[in-house]
Amino acid sequence: MKTLLCLVSLSFWFLPLAIDSLRLIAVGHRQSIEASVSYTTWFNQFNRTDLYKLRSHEPTLIVFGELTGLTSAFIGTRGQVARAQAGTVQNAFSLMAKAYEKQITSYLSEYPTISITNALELSLSDVMWRAFNQTFSSLARLLNATIVSATFGPRITRSTDPKDIELYGDPDLYPNQTEVYLPLTKEIYNTAHVYAPNGSLIASRDKYHLTPAEIELLQLTPGKLENNTVIKPNNTCIAICLDAFYLDVLSHLDSQNCTILIQPSFNDQMWAANLSSQSPIWVPVDWAHGPLALFEKTQNIQFSINPMVTGNLFSDMIVDGQSTINQRLLRGITALNKQDDLYIGLDPVDVQDISGFQTLTLAKWARDDPREKNLTKQERRQLLYQYALELAPDSKSKNENKYADTVIWADVIL
Repeated sequence: MKTLLCLVSLSFWFLPLAIDSLRLIAVGHRQSIEASVSYTTWFNQFNRTDLYKLRSHEPTLIVFGELTGLTSAFIGTRGQVARAQAGTVQNAFSLMAKAYEKQITSYLSEYPTISITNALELSLSDVMWRAFNQTFSSLARLLNATIVSATFGPRITRSTDPKDIELYGDPDLYPNQTEVYLPLTKEIYNTAHVYAPNGSLIASRDKYHLTPAEIELLQLTPGKLENNTVIKPNNTCIAICLDAFYLDVLSHLDSQNCTILIQPSFNDQMWAANLSSQSPIWVPVDWAHGPLALFEKTQNIQFSINPMVTGNLFSDMIVDGQSTINQRLLRGITALNKQDDLYIGLDPVDVQDISGFQTLTLAKWARDDPREKNLTKQERRQLLYQYALELAPDSKSKNENKYADTVIWADVIL
């Protein structure tokens, strides 16, 4: 028989009572394909000592980045060949299609109009949801914290039917697998899930504005804006990555009296670089108009927490950024942001047109911005860019993939 899991975008209470103070923790996790050998190794990368050191008697909200569940697709023997290949992300998924050929054939028969890509993503439902749900549900209980993390996938249903387990289950778990997670719909979403301190899944929110890579590579379906409601009792809301740059999303959430905006992010480009070879805009300047500028675009949001995933994935994917926790300033109060509170390559003049925010804490980048040296901003940015090239895939540098792996936190009064 099949039991429907509540993975739809409904509003739930994720803390038992309205609270006055809260510990906010942003995890800038460095992703690793090497951690995808098994469910245990995938869990262990998130079961971090630094999070246990931050356990508090205060209610705690821990937020991981966008697409944190991406690497769970490669767990197990079926992902072994893809993990070992030295090519692109697309090549890796092509190899996964061979390992999941039986399941893909089944889903193409059930949904004749879907693409091979979506059929593969449906086939990955069991392994990805099993890893993701077990990991973050367990961490919520172990850390006695509310946890928000994000992955991609369909709506999920659980089946105990032996025929379903045989066809769609994980051969690594045979013969002890007693349930299998199956797609309830053919659409694939980018979704942030919220786990209560008791480990229960209590809310899910889909991304509304998708990037070109999400549309072309992953072929995701955008969520519905009207389903993105605040989460009671403390009016927390979620705007996944790009969504926090769009006024329609911010206005929608602000109109519901959102107090804490959660922005899990996955910036799939160099951080210390211009947006493109044709653009003179420094990437951190562009990001300053997201997590920082949202306060002047809204009235009710008081805090934002923006964890950013880092790390190379295969030969062509660079993911990097600096996590931040920010707060709204009272009207008429001047920000006390120091240079160390700014993204790398930025000076106060770069954010002088962004008012109303105060950075509470900012994650370090892979190397310090040489602000103390007698260098022009352009010279500093060039040094930072050269280091970003060393971090990139196949750089052959000793610094390759040595991105920052960070945890930042702030105690706030609501």
